[in-house]
Amino acid sequence: MKRAFISRPGVQLLAAALLWILVFAAFLRFGGGGLTLFYEIPPEATGHSLSFSPEGIVRVAESRVSGDGVELGVRLEAIGHGETTATLHWDGLENDSLYEQDLSSTIRALPFGILFDSITWNFSGWEIFTACLSLFLLTAALIFYFASLREKSRVFFSYRATAELGLAIFCLVASFLRVDMLLAFLRGENAGTVWSLLVGTIVTAQTFMRRTAFVIVGFAAAVAASNVVLMKHEGTRPSNMLGIVVSLLMVGGAAFGIWMSRALLTFPLRNVLLNVYAGLFVYLECLLAATVIRAVQAGRHEPAYDRDYVLVLGCKIRPDGSLYPLIRARVDRAIDFVNAQLEATGKRAVLIPSGGKGGDESLAEGEAMARYMRERGIPEEYILPETQSKTTRENMLFSRKLIEERGGPAKAAFSTSNYHVYRGGILAAEEGWDIDGMGSRTKWYFWPNAFLREFIGLMAAGRTQQLLAAAVITVVSAGLTILVM
Repeated sequence: MKRAFISRPGVQLLAAALLWILVFAAFLRFGGGGLTLFYEIPPEATGHSLSFSPEGIVRVAESRVSGDGVELGVRLEAIGHGETTATLHWDGLENDSLYEQDLSSTIRALPFGILFDSITWNFSGWEIFTACLSLFLLTAALIFYFASLREKSRVFFSYRATAELGLAIFCLVASFLRVDMLLAFLRGENAGTVWSLLVGTIVTAQTFMRRTAFVIVGFAAAVAASNVVLMKHEGTRPSNMLGIVVSLLMVGGAAFGIWMSRALLTFPLRNVLLNVYAGLFVYLECLLAATVIRAVQAGRHEPAYDRDYVLVLGCKIRPDGSLYPLIRARVDRAIDFVNAQLEATGKRAVLIPSGGKGGDESLAEGEAMARYMRERGIPEEYILPETQSKTTRENMLFSRKLIEERGGPAKAAFSTSNYHVYRGGILAAEEGWDIDGMGSRTKWYFWPNAFLREFIGLMAAGRTQQLLAAAVITVVSAGLTILVM
């Protein structure tokens, strides 16, 4: 069933953009207050005069000197349409070669009383524009956040929900990085010019990257340390070294960005490359943060007490057929859930221990778990072993087939280690199986690899959307940088 068209984030973003454009236009129409230009007052100036050529297009509504006497603020108002040259002349500086020249700029009077200064790029109500930009980004963050919640309620284990959460975090970061200008305006201070607004907008990614560098380094160090411990306990398989490789890439990526900000490249080229790189780097930071949040949520998730079957995902067992603590915790978690559901609702779920026989195992993992379940007091008729699967995906596929052979469909859940719940749910969702999940507690050093694995899975599964987001960030960052060079 297709979701309502209006619920799509793209449509909502367009509506939000139109809303804030209308707010900005309403301010200009009903209370824009003209355009204020600021000039530094020369120390020896005895006065000033401002003339317009041609006249009848713009007039001076107010002229005031700052309290410390170093800045002149001139507020202009439109009285017509067209283009005029505004010339400021300082009195008493005829012999001062530094200040004796008049200051001229072209002022354009546009519809709705909008004035535009060609020198500073200031326009009427640019401060309100700054506020509307910040609020639009905040609105976009809320749109993506609620889109993530809707998708998660539809399919709890969803890369799309994670990607939308990452976009929400990205927009929230961009909004907060603009709040400094918004607060300065609300305090009635001079927040700068449109030029500073554009420059500030394009360097916020650099600022955020530098400010979070210590977080990246700390996270990378924790990931590397966890992999060392993981290899000590689980062996030096390539999959157990993923965190070390990625942590080096993370630190290297942050260091490369800082180096680029100081490298002796051609100045315009450096700015374009640096701003594009910083924007993409911050976006990846936000996606990684979203992945961590969703993985932790999945690991702490508790299914509803209405399950007909509870699948237990297998993993390595001891050579004698007994269970290692990791797989035993998965079985205990499933048994505890089944017993809690029975006590709460009177409904007993069938347990499906799932896992085939590895090359160094004396029996199938599914049978080893079934034997342990019997020892825990589970009746034989409520145990349905699956003993052919070799991977998590096969755990899901073969167990679902067993359920269907017994007259499915039925409500099912799966039990695995808490760091593995998100991965298991994603694989089941990819096969079209609406199954809930729960996690057993595990050692801390399993988590970082799980985060990184799901982050890579997120990028691969939604590569079209991620490439589109990267293209938008690249175009906006490069375009704004070129605009202000």
